[in-house]
Amino acid sequence: MKLFVLFLLSYALYAHQTGLSYLELKQVHNKEVDVVYKKPLSDTRVGDIEIHYPSSCIESDKESTQIINGFIIKKSKLWCTIDTLKGTRIWVEGLVKSDRGMLVRYEGDDFIKKEILRNTTPYIVIDTQQSIVTLIVEYIELGVFHILTGYDHLLFVLLLFLLSTNLKSLLYTISAFTLAHSITLTSGILGLVYMPPPLVESLIALSIVFLAKELLIPYMTFTKEHLAVVSFSFGLLHGFGFSSSLQDIGLPHDEIPLSLFSFNVGIELGQFFFILIASFTVYLLQFLKIDMKRYYKVVAYGAGVFASFWFIQRVAAF
Repeated sequence: MKLFVLFLLSYALYAHQTGLSYLELKQVHNKEVDVVYKKPLSDTRVGDIEIHYPSSCIESDKESTQIINGFIIKKSKLWCTIDTLKGTRIWVEGLVKSDRGMLVRYEGDDFIKKEILRNTTPYIVIDTQQSIVTLIVEYIELGVFHILTGYDHLLFVLLLFLLSTNLKSLLYTISAFTLAHSITLTSGILGLVYMPPPLVESLIALSIVFLAKELLIPYMTFTKEHLAVVSFSFGLLHGFGFSSSLQDIGLPHDEIPLSLFSFNVGIELGQFFFILIASFTVYLLQFLKIDMKRYYKVVAYGAGVFASFWFIQRVAAF
């Protein structure tokens, strides 16, 4: 049991990694391609993955490595004997079933190709631009993955769920949160509003601490009485977090509205699925006659501990 708790602690401390690696290829000149490879710091399988480029290309030995916003970023160049990578194949060796995968993006002179590689399909054929349906499915999937692996957002939603006194209150609260984070997600992507990611992530952690404290208070407070208003206010903050992650993933320049909408739909689907699981868990605990006050205390203190750690960790990264 202790080992299991330690595993959960170590896993959850990386609260906001998508688990995806990113490979960006940009055709800058004939026979020359800029390569950017991004991998989450939490991924310990760095040495197990190998990228195989077309045989007509050679990767330069000179690489620059940086650590930015929780990612290891490596930059290099491909020198090819052909003018473009169109019609070639790139495959990744070492992806396993538990990996979130690798998002590959190729930008040529006349089209952009994007695809998620997994252990079942570890390659991308750079042929034509992806279809609209493929784009929609891909970004919905990315949105679902993002919310279900963004443990800080999930913890915040869980606390909203536990603070809601009835179904009507829950619907208003979650709707307000959805509306708010949709506003700032869109504004952030379009460049209308900007907040530094480290500041946003730190304030998100504090929002969890605030709700955890509210869950421990046994009497009615302003937050509990006006939970939808509080949810909307903090939702604006969380939207900037979603925006930062989506900017890391990247959007096709010619389909920004559609991919942005699809990503947001994915977030809502993942959030809805999580609330269903939380509802079933609470129902099961009540059926088993578990002391719900004690359960709420455990959740509140646990959330407060995790969020306090994330806050210190993120402030230290300024």
